[in-house]
Amino acid sequence: MSKRYYLWNIGCQMNRADGYRVQEELEAIGYRPSRRPQEAEVLVLNTCVVRQSAEDKVTGRLSSLSPLMADGHARTLVVMGCFVDGDREGLAERFPHVDAFLLPSDISGVAEHVRTWEERLHRAPEQGELVTPPQVADLVPISYGCDHHCTYCIVTIRRGPQRSRPIPEIVADVERLVAGGAREITLLGQNVDAYGTDLADGSDLADVLTAVHEVEGLWRIRFLTSHPREMSQRIIDRVASLPKVCPCWELAVQSGDDEVLRRMGRGYTVARFEDLVARIRRATPDGAVNTDVIVGFPGESAEQFENTMGLLRRVRFDQVHVAAYSVRPGTPAAHLEDDVPEEEKERRRREVEALQEHIAGEIAARFLGQEVEILVDGRQKGRWRGRTRNGRLVFFESAADWLGRLATVRITWAGPWSMIG
Repeated sequence: MSKRYYLWNIGCQMNRADGYRVQEELEAIGYRPSRRPQEAEVLVLNTCVVRQSAEDKVTGRLSSLSPLMADGHARTLVVMGCFVDGDREGLAERFPHVDAFLLPSDISGVAEHVRTWEERLHRAPEQGELVTPPQVADLVPISYGCDHHCTYCIVTIRRGPQRSRPIPEIVADVERLVAGGAREITLLGQNVDAYGTDLADGSDLADVLTAVHEVEGLWRIRFLTSHPREMSQRIIDRVASLPKVCPCWELAVQSGDDEVLRRMGRGYTVARFEDLVARIRRATPDGAVNTDVIVGFPGESAEQFENTMGLLRRVRFDQVHVAAYSVRPGTPAAHLEDDVPEEEKERRRREVEALQEHIAGEIAARFLGQEVEILVDGRQKGRWRGRTRNGRLVFFESAADWLGRLATVRITWAGPWSMIG
């Protein structure tokens, strides 16, 4: 009977990348994936607490697994990710059915814990091989942590300061994934454009992009998430000059009001942000600029919210990810009065979504009748699925096998969130 593991992922793409590494390490010691925790011996929860709703999902999932861990079968439960803070003893008291709490920086600790657990059960270690299908589009972290201290953000507290990986190590990861079938790599960091600020050799994100660009067999490179303060002209120019790098920019503005930005601790003004977007669009006119917005931050007046709406109308982002502010205990913003009523936060969130749906629909309409190149990364509801270089989701029908190939598709329908050809 083969050994099984169950992996539950929640959160950002950095968490997805961490989850892939855990899969690789568990499969290397003989485990196979299971979709149901009841069928697994090793259970891993890869957690997120960026918002209160995410933390609530984690605690709910943990509680639901308590009866399973007491059913008499030999199992071990590991919790990793941003849910795990410095008070692991406190977590162990709250969740006594969990065998190990691992900090976000301790990804390899999962396999180490499992080996120790097997030894206690007097099981002989096994040599395994990867069984999870290779990803056409895969993820490679280039840095961990963040040196910014945005007042609403718990991630800096949980993931620690900026820690950049050496470029040769990054390139080796990319080469390994490309050898396994990856054709697109997304370079990840909590603040990816701050890469190298902690290194003595002066290297930066532009150098990483250049080095990864040399990997044979790699067709596309993406990177996220970027902080407006670190996005230099050098990085912009390098993206524009490297054909494999996709001009898809993830720049979180968070608010269109200078006073709210100051209270958030973002470190830039609206004017500075708009100048940055203008320089990016001059350098990469076929690119896409996406952003994140928080509505209902403590003290955000109706006028300040309208300033955010005005920014969205002026800049006309390709995508806007909007969230209503929620208090995160332990952050500086938690000491501010959460004075925007929940129903007003929700109203503002819906207003942003409605505006962005209109803008995104107008942008997408320009593609009608045009041919676009997409990298096909899977199937969904009977259609092949892929993305353009600037990140637009495209579906098409074909009896041929297009997985992992570049396809040229003529767009026959264009909606705000996807297109069909």
